[in-house]
Amino acid sequence: MRVGRLSRIAVTGVGALVALAALSAGASAGGSSTVPCTQAALVAAINAANSAGGGTVNLTGGCDYALMTADNGENGLPIVTTGISVNGNGATIDGTGSVRIFEVDAPGNLSLQNVTLTGGFADIGGAIANEGGAVTLNHSQVSGNAALVAGGGIASATFDPSSVAKLTLNNSSVNGNQQLLDGSSNGLGGGGIVNILGTVTLNSSEASSNFANGFVGGGIASGDYFNFADSSSLLTLNNSQVDDNTAPNAGGGGIQNLLGSVTLNSSEVDGNSSLNGGGISSGTGGSPSGTSHLTLNKSEVNGNTATAPAPQPGSQGGPPIAAGGIANGGSAELNNSEVDNNTAEFTSGGGIVNHGTMTLNKSEVNGNVAAGRGVFASGGGIVSANGPPGSPGTVLNLNNSSVDNNRAGGDGGGIANGIPLPGPMPLLGGTVNLNHSDVTGNTAAHGGGIFNNAGTVSLSKTTITGNTPDNCEPPGAVPGCTG
Repeated sequence: MRVGRLSRIAVTGVGALVALAALSAGASAGGSSTVPCTQAALVAAINAANSAGGGTVNLTGGCDYALMTADNGENGLPIVTTGISVNGNGATIDGTGSVRIFEVDAPGNLSLQNVTLTGGFADIGGAIANEGGAVTLNHSQVSGNAALVAGGGIASATFDPSSVAKLTLNNSSVNGNQQLLDGSSNGLGGGGIVNILGTVTLNSSEASSNFANGFVGGGIASGDYFNFADSSSLLTLNNSQVDDNTAPNAGGGGIQNLLGSVTLNSSEVDGNSSLNGGGISSGTGGSPSGTSHLTLNKSEVNGNTATAPAPQPGSQGGPPIAAGGIANGGSAELNNSEVDNNTAEFTSGGGIVNHGTMTLNKSEVNGNVAAGRGVFASGGGIVSANGPPGSPGTVLNLNNSSVDNNRAGGDGGGIANGIPLPGPMPLLGGTVNLNHSDVTGNTAAHGGGIFNNAGTVSLSKTTITGNTPDNCEPPGAVPGCTG
């Protein structure tokens, strides 16, 4: 008997260990079939395919397969342990709010065509839990599912490096799912998808309008949530969307990337909301820059919101930095991309916060707002600042790029290289290099274009002009900047 290994997730960020019940596989028997519109018939068909070493299951077109009782553990259907292809023909499989729909265990391989999965409910992976297997969705939908701990729609995790979990969406959607428990109650996150040490690829697909109540990833959470040490997780978006997701207690309203690599090609992360990193949160400020990688090619992170409150007097919390668009604590590269019209509602970093190494090539950071008041709301376009003592120095490079028409209530309407916070530990600026770029039309209380707090800013064939109330502060802190 196989035992599922998605049995615990170490949630060290909230100091908790999530214990999950083991998932047992059921007996198997049979091959391919056209399935009458009942749960019993579908259970028999999956068992038959497993027993035959794989097969094709054809669903009745337009049928709603209501899974009213568990077949094993939290699952309404037998665990997929072989290669099974399900042709949905427009059918729906409904977990009725009581069971997870599919579990796939290595070396299982599940392919879904033209099917909707809805109403699934479990601790992890409301509709699908993939434990080291391969899952492919073609012209399919995962919507209206819920998980308590992680992966409201889909949870995909690797437990053995020889069997890396793979999830691929082709012309499919993971929309309107929920992860319910908050971080203090062992909730992790990933309202739509959680990817742990696996590979996830979205091709002309979307993960939108999902909700995570835990501490990571309203739309997609990807990384090492077991040990917070492994950078092998991969997430790739090709011509895809991660829009309108919400994570009120989390980093990464759209995408949270912890110690892994995320690549967006001709894709968008728009209209998301979270505590910090409203669009994308990648890496952590104190980690080595090589442990997380974010790459945007011809993509956009627009119209996202960070909701973190400004610190109260006497607060012992972290620095007031939220990042409406992108929070980067590792390495990041933006090519022909845009981070526009994002908002940090109360704190700093309307568009981007950089605590690592970030390079913008032929890209723009325009129309962003740090909407609060005073120094806590600095860096309307970009905040670049060194992390905690002992962390690598921050580097920000802009090549043929623009930082225009941003606004901050504090310092640095366009760019704040460090923030002169009150108290014994102000945020010190790192290294900023601007080449063939422009910083124009930005507004702040001080340093409308660039505010430099004890860092280094170098300008090469760059225009800093038309900012309010001035272009750069303090006087002389940005060589070559006048007015």
